[in-house]
Amino acid sequence: MYFSTADLCDENQDKNIQVLSSEFKNYGGLDGFFGQITTIKLNKSNWDLLSMLRDENGAEKIVVVDVDREFYGVVGDKLSLFAERNNYKAIIINGYVRDIKETNKFKIGLVALGTCPLRNFEKTNGERDIELKFGGVTFNSGDFLYADEDGIIVCSEELNSSNLKKRY
Repeated sequence: MYFSTADLCDENQDKNIQVLSSEFKNYGGLDGFFGQITTIKLNKSNWDLLSMLRDENGAEKIVVVDVDREFYGVVGDKLSLFAERNNYKAIIINGYVRDIKETNKFKIGLVALGTCPLRNFEKTNGERDIELKFGGVTFNSGDFLYADEDGIIVCSEELNSSNLKKRY
């Protein structure tokens, strides 16, 4: 279940709502989703993200990943499966995904700039829970993210949805 981002913006005009650039597209199986953000900055390698999605309960969190638009697939079918199994709602990537014929079968949001079949095999360390900036938005762990077919909005505080109807 999720809320209309347009309705949320109308209902919360007094809040500082940021809108992610429309260049990002959804390659997952959920058209809409919402939850709290956890951030991770990767240095080419997706090993730290793999460990997080595979080994930690996502508790309906949304993982925001920055790889500086490096042109390789960061998330594909395997990481999407881990995310779904461990209760993550979505993954937002400042980069690319792969295996999209499969990723759209998983009940998660998977938002990225596009696709790339190439994967990086180098093992490097990432940083978690740091401020990330891309697509015209500043992301911090603990912020709230809402997404639907109209776009993705982010706010540092939970938006009032008491007068809104949930969508499926």
